[in-house]
Amino acid sequence: MLSTHFSEIPLSANSRMYSSKGISIIVCCHNSSKLLPETIKHLCSLENKNFSNLEVIVVDNNSSDATSETAAKLFGDFKCRFPFKIIDEPLTGLSHARKRGFDNSQFEYMIYCDDDNWLSSDYADLSFSIMEGDKGIAALGGSGEAVTDGTLPAWFMEFSNHYSSGKQAEEAGDITNTSGYVWGAGMVIRKNALMDLYKNGFISMLEDRTGTRLTSGGDVEICYALRLAGWKICYEPSLKFKHFIPKEKLRWDYLRKLNRGFGSQKVFFDSYLEIPRDKKIHIRKNWKSETIRMVKKLRSYGFWKLLRFMTTSEGDADTLRIEKSIGQLTQLLKLRKQYEKHQEAIRDAGWRIPAGKV
Repeated sequence: MLSTHFSEIPLSANSRMYSSKGISIIVCCHNSSKLLPETIKHLCSLENKNFSNLEVIVVDNNSSDATSETAAKLFGDFKCRFPFKIIDEPLTGLSHARKRGFDNSQFEYMIYCDDDNWLSSDYADLSFSIMEGDKGIAALGGSGEAVTDGTLPAWFMEFSNHYSSGKQAEEAGDITNTSGYVWGAGMVIRKNALMDLYKNGFISMLEDRTGTRLTSGGDVEICYALRLAGWKICYEPSLKFKHFIPKEKLRWDYLRKLNRGFGSQKVFFDSYLEIPRDKKIHIRKNWKSETIRMVKKLRSYGFWKLLRFMTTSEGDADTLRIEKSIGQLTQLLKLRKQYEKHQEAIRDAGWRIPAGKV
């Protein structure tokens, strides 16, 4: 679209030079004009002592407000010293917006900064140093701190990870073989690693967060794919950002819907987790056995728990577990004809390393 510091015709991923040292920060926006002031303020305050090249790319993902105009004005108001550009992605959905940012970025490392993420001033510097120090890392995540325009509810700390806040692991370092993923919020990506996935036929199975819909998981899927392709996933708590959470998202009913979505996306992740990463005997999952397992899991909560499910008081962890189970069972029923085909597609994917060689 427009660029205050420079303008250019967006280039495809295949036409980019991927060896350029530096960081491209990608901010995906859908009707984000009210969120952008603090986000862009923090971006314009980033340090780049350890490297020279830094650019900021705002992707306007089919917004109906003044997102693009607001972003352009804010970069000027904050006297941003980095090159920046604002581009359009007409297909609504976070995965589409992130792919558009990827296609238009020019540096070796990318940081996906959500429109409600406030990166600490040393975020880019630390990211660059860590990624340069270990060429096997494909994805790197940091530690989020929740901030809000309301009051954090009493149950928030117990479920803060559901909001991309808090610690992502107990210890810093390689989490490839434990959780195996980092949040999309503040996620650092090695561009060559992601490029190899796309070049070798990777296509997301998920429709990521779209508008007000609470489906998500594209960031987890990317990490799982990178892991199967032989890359490392790491966590560094000294990479800090603040995650702004508006008060309307801190309602219990919102968290319940969020967990229903988590359960739904889990069905797609089965295709990545089904692939063994070592030489141990591995039992493949099938639709029928997984459906039976989820029905048994729901029954295990007991008649009275399920009967009181809709009226359970706030902060009840079992309620969220039931929401996940319902989401998972519902998605299994929708995918009964594709479930095992998805697993076959991942097993045969040209972008992954064969089992036993990871």
